[in-house]
Amino acid sequence: MSGLLRFCGLTFDAPIPGTGPLGVPAIAVPASVALLPLARFGHELLRARRVRARHRGVLDMVGRRSARLRATVLDHDTPAAYCLPGRRPRIVVSAGALRLLSPAQLESVLEHERAHIAGRHHLALAATEAFARVFRWLPLAREASAQTALLLEMAADDRALRRHPRQALASALYTMAAGHAPGGGAGHAPGGALTASGPGAVVRLRRMLDARRRPHPALCGVVVTVAAGLPLLPPLLGCAPGMG
Repeated sequence: MSGLLRFCGLTFDAPIPGTGPLGVPAIAVPASVALLPLARFGHELLRARRVRARHRGVLDMVGRRSARLRATVLDHDTPAAYCLPGRRPRIVVSAGALRLLSPAQLESVLEHERAHIAGRHHLALAATEAFARVFRWLPLAREASAQTALLLEMAADDRALRRHPRQALASALYTMAAGHAPGGGAGHAPGGALTASGPGAVVRLRRMLDARRRPHPALCGVVVTVAAGLPLLPPLLGCAPGMG
């Protein structure tokens, strides 16, 4: 650490910008901007956790556990499947989905929900929701929550497609999206749940049915490396000799 500070032109006895009496606002304002989303993130996690806990109570009363499916089955005519993530994750599927979906379709949908749980996608949703609520006047903040939800559904689709045919998941998504009707009660997914027929069903269907070739893994690795290294460029350039 001391070598890095000297490389950047700082010493231990050099005054650090923003630490004097006039520099307190310069530190307080950025700190508050960083802390507000963090506080809101914690609030969103607790709120979603309470909603899921209430819904679990309803499921315990009206649902039945299926050891074969490793899911809770609801006697509801609307085809639906969703998961309740968290410390006690649970996958829920309706009787309507069991009646309309073939075994291959049903297994692909269940794999989609397992992907949500394994990837802890509810944390990303809570983070974008907190960002949207704190910075609601920003266009990026308003779009972040919806776009993140769509991207997470695509990520779950991709994981399900590793083990199941593309046609099975696509046809299951179409069947549930076509048979979905707004409503409440136990058959309706709560706010903290992640549903298989969730946001952007049409966009996801087109993406799944698109036969374009996937990029090479090496190209994906290069893109990830570049994306991870870009935030490090400003401090490296600022610390380079002659650039200060």
